[in-house]
Amino acid sequence: MQNHGRRSLYIKSIAAIKNYFGRYWFLKILSFPIFLLLSVFHYPYLYFFYRREIKNITARQQVFFQAREEYGAILELLYYVRCWTNVRNSAVLIVFNPQFALIKALASHICPEVHVITPRVLLANFVQKAMGVFLRRYIFPPLYYRSLRWRPDAIYIYDIGAGDGWPYVKHLDPVYKKHAKDTPFWDAYVEARGVIDRRFDVYEDFLHLTRTSEGIHCDQVLVRGLMADLEISGKYVVVNINVKDYSNQIQNIRRIAHFERYNVLIDHLIRLGYSVVLQGTAEQPHFAPRKGFVDYAHSKFQSVENDLRLFAGCYFYVSSKTGAETYGILYDKPILGLNYTELCAMKSSIRFRFFPKRIKDGRGRLMSWRDVLAHPVYFQIGRILPTPEKVEFVEMDEQEIISAVDEFLLLMPKPREEWLNYSIQQREFKQLLHPGHMDLYHISAVPSDVYLKEDVIEGHLSI
Repeated sequence: MQNHGRRSLYIKSIAAIKNYFGRYWFLKILSFPIFLLLSVFHYPYLYFFYRREIKNITARQQVFFQAREEYGAILELLYYVRCWTNVRNSAVLIVFNPQFALIKALASHICPEVHVITPRVLLANFVQKAMGVFLRRYIFPPLYYRSLRWRPDAIYIYDIGAGDGWPYVKHLDPVYKKHAKDTPFWDAYVEARGVIDRRFDVYEDFLHLTRTSEGIHCDQVLVRGLMADLEISGKYVVVNINVKDYSNQIQNIRRIAHFERYNVLIDHLIRLGYSVVLQGTAEQPHFAPRKGFVDYAHSKFQSVENDLRLFAGCYFYVSSKTGAETYGILYDKPILGLNYTELCAMKSSIRFRFFPKRIKDGRGRLMSWRDVLAHPVYFQIGRILPTPEKVEFVEMDEQEIISAVDEFLLLMPKPREEWLNYSIQQREFKQLLHPGHMDLYHISAVPSDVYLKEDVIEGHLSI
């Protein structure tokens, strides 16, 4: 019995250690002393580095802080800095996350005139990989918040981590104060505002600047050189399909489970005379080789610089919900969003149409788009599930993909202002939006007309 008790205690101790350290717990335990030692010496160095650099910034320069590591958040802030310097004053960007090399590479193309401040760290690549957890949790947060006290005028769109730092105070939110508080929709609105740690006043200024910007102009010689390397001839369309399996199952509403349905999209565009280029990283799905299809995502040419050139030369961009959709904004390219989700967090572009995933309610019935606009499920993003009702997100079938593309292609030759000539259904959709719908209210994008029409028919049939 005594041996059994000791064995039980041993098993419980190991389980507690595993739970504390998470995955790869054994390696983390072995490397913990090294991480701790590096942290002790790393923090003072970074503290004095940021303090010195911030003190050297002149009052005539606007300070921007980059803390979030999500790719889309990085692209958004860099483009905001570019737009700011084009119409206002010079700026300095200070980086508070370990992706120094990536951010400097992107900044050299997106906002090349802006001074980017990153620490010169001995063995930077090793430190970034070996100390990732410590840097993110214990090094950068205190440095970032101390720097905010040094420069309270610094501008940032997103805080250092979801729900941390910048507080959402509903009593100071003019949108919330003008509407009823006792409905599930507005309860979900408050919860979504708290999770999206985005300063909505700053973000609205960003949207304003992007509407007046002409996008980035890329050296066409470099674009043609990439096209030659990839053997692209004529017009081409960039496609990005988010098949990432998120650790959080709620976030998986973004994920495309049936990527094989996009074969009809690829073949349809090739028949119409376009080349189709799959953009992204190794996470992109594999498609069968065919004439007119270029698997850039898994090629030796894939790089940050070539991503930018690829978007600079494309005819339009087809994307699911992913951070890479921001590229279309940078280069002012028409965007077709397929299997879209998280409609309260959208990109600003006039030439933008999207076809959302359909939603089934707890009884298995398809919700109409009017129902979705008034339902808490509208705010289902990231980590939150703002409704106790179990819902299901339904991906587009092949016919819907083709219909959405054909409708989009009819708009392509039209001048920018004619994209605002909405159909009857699209005008009705826009009229039902209010500031509580967040980004979707502030941008010009509307759902594909085929989605709104089919949704009305299916909504009547499901009654």
